Amino acid sequence: MPLYNTIFTVVRFISVIRVLCNTVIEMSSMKTTREERGLTIYELGYVRRLSENEYEVRSQSGNGTYHVTRIGADWSCDCLDHKLRGFMCKHCFAAVYSATLRQRASSQNFTPETDIDVSLTTKCLVCGSTHINRWGFRYRKNGMRIQRYKCQSCRHRWDVKPNPAFESMRANPKAIMVALDLYFKGISLRKIQDHLKQFERTHVSYVAVYKWIRRYVALMAQYAKTLRPQLSGVWHVDEMKVNVHGKWHWLWNIMDSDTRYILASHVAQGRGATEAQEALHIAKTNGEPTFLISDGLASYPTAVSREFRNTVHLSRVGIQGEVSNNRIERFHGTVRERTKVMRAMKKPDSPVIEGQRIYYNHIRPHQALNGKTPAEACGIPNKGTNKWLTLIQKASRGQQKVQTI
Repeated sequence: MPLYNTIFTVVRFISVIRVLCNTVIEMSSMKTTREERGLTIYELGYVRRLSENEYEVRSQSGNGTYHVTRIGADWSCDCLDHKLRGFMCKHCFAAVYSATLRQRASSQNFTPETDIDVSLTTKCLVCGSTHINRWGFRYRKNGMRIQRYKCQSCRHRWDVKPNPAFESMRANPKAIMVALDLYFKGISLRKIQDHLKQFERTHVSYVAVYKWIRRYVALMAQYAKTLRPQLSGVWHVDEMKVNVHGKWHWLWNIMDSDTRYILASHVAQGRGATEAQEALHIAKTNGEPTFLISDGLASYPTAVSREFRNTVHLSRVGIQGEVSNNRIERFHGTVRERTKVMRAMKKPDSPVIEGQRIYYNHIRPHQALNGKTPAEACGIPNKGTNKWLTLIQKASRGQQKVQTI
């Protein structure tokens, strides 16, 4: 009898252990299943955020909605599954996915790659309803991601079109902007090609990179001509040597003193009064300065008297004098950083000259201006962390308005 009782106790203990193990496995599988269903609900766009700790989650079958609430680290739902079992249901997991991804996106310095019209994301294009949800993404061959939306009232779906400036491009817009930024920071075309291949997975030739630069510099230059900066009335003018197809030319630059805004960059074969007057004539579209500071070149007095009437010309300035031309000389150092990699420009109207002026005015932050760009110091804002994208968007919109008119 004692042996029989011992065997019976052991068998009973093993049965209890088996039941407990099966229960734990079943609960684990239920949890995994709920997580998977919650992810499916989130991907379908059935989660709507009401506040920081409240979410409205549609049923997976689409027959009803449930209210999910977060209190501290705990989640609760008014569905039957959560009330009876007390575990996190699939609706809670869907809300958790939404909150986690939202927190992750806001913690990163995220800038969208395309220009999105706010009106296209707040109401339906067909019925005008505001009950809309994100409905996944559509991917193009160039890797561009396009957000899709779906109306919960009429079930209409639509895509948010990308910025028209990149619509016809085969390459990813991010790769194009990276190429622009690296080029005007002094990197050669072939090194940019290698960088895009390694880090952006974009396989293009260095000729394609140059075509991007030529295209978008022309677009931004056309937009820059329409801007009217707020200037200080004191201008600096100076010239520097540049190599154009094996021959020395002269690059004339004119800068506003307080804002460091480059008003004109003009390439000419000589450095006489006629060439100086051509540069001053380009800068004159921004008004007439009160003072014009230059070095002792004999061409300046004649050019200034021909182009301006009420401007006081200050020449023969020096480094140790009361008035100096150091600010424009410093800009020439920035230009040399770009041109020394090229060895020589192919033509006088190379996009490098105008592109360098755009980069210096609108993209490059200036230490003497407390981290602002010269354009921002002139009252021309360029909001956003990706200043290339903002500038291209503005230029593209300006071009569309001109075509419409």
